[in-house]
Amino acid sequence: MGFVVGVDGGSTKCLMKAKDLDGRLLASFTGPSVNHLSSIGVTGAGALIIESLTKLLEGFGGEKTDCDCVVVGAAGIDSPADKCVVTGLYRAFFPECPLFCVNDAAVALYGATKGVGVSAISGTGSVVYGRNAEGRVTRSGGHSTRIFGDEGSSRWMALWALNYVSKWVDGSVASSPLVKLIDEYLGGLDHDKMTVYDIGLKTKPVDPYIAVLVYIAAGQGDAAALDIIRNGARELYSVAKTCVIKLGFDKSGAFKSGVWGSVFVENEIFFNEYKRLFEADYPMCEIVFPDGDAADGATSLALDYLIGKAPFIQDL
Repeated sequence: MGFVVGVDGGSTKCLMKAKDLDGRLLASFTGPSVNHLSSIGVTGAGALIIESLTKLLEGFGGEKTDCDCVVVGAAGIDSPADKCVVTGLYRAFFPECPLFCVNDAAVALYGATKGVGVSAISGTGSVVYGRNAEGRVTRSGGHSTRIFGDEGSSRWMALWALNYVSKWVDGSVASSPLVKLIDEYLGGLDHDKMTVYDIGLKTKPVDPYIAVLVYIAAGQGDAAALDIIRNGARELYSVAKTCVIKLGFDKSGAFKSGVWGSVFVENEIFFNEYKRLFEADYPMCEIVFPDGDAADGATSLALDYLIGKAPFIQDL
């Protein structure tokens, strides 16, 4: 029985799906992140990939030799060297079938636009990816929060929330729902604890859950939390607009702009502000979510490749 595999290799988890050649779901498996750039390294990522794919195929009695195509959308594929590393890790399990490993934003782009338009992802991190009708592919953003990149992502908002709380510690702003939520979550903050937490950020990323506390505080009307969310949407739109300009999409022309990731899905304030800004500059643009999740997008791309509808997959 022939089948395809689609992988959403995110920064916090990995979702894999297998579908038959008619697009029917055979099995899915969710496991920990297999990002080779994380603390698990290349060796750890390789071991987790083999383990996860084995469990996926066990879910429907599949044989790796029957797989017709694999598409992997992975956070951390930001260069040809990254693509080579990730492809090698999956090739160890699937030595024969067509295998395509691309940045997760490329899969989101295809899921939302079928390959022509732009797509923004905002989850743990953020990035914007695009392709025009002439086949030009480009991306913007996706740089580390250490240099204030990953605009509008959970980690970006978490850092700005901590910046605001540091002002409360210094006495320059009053307590608020946002301050109380973060103070409780981190076990009480003062100047010394804030310094210790700050030093800790040199060795590990900021906790993206702090962004969830921003969402909760915004729901309670916290002005600082609302500002952080709206500023995040503005910053990410600025990144997206750069991508649009590079691809030559006309302000009066119609094209699709995809959005995906936990920030867009879980935060209506963020989505509405991003949508408002985009449509103000590009009124004919259609803001769309992909059909299904990112693993569905990867399997869709694999199936379309097999029937000749996505020959540009090599360029993504």
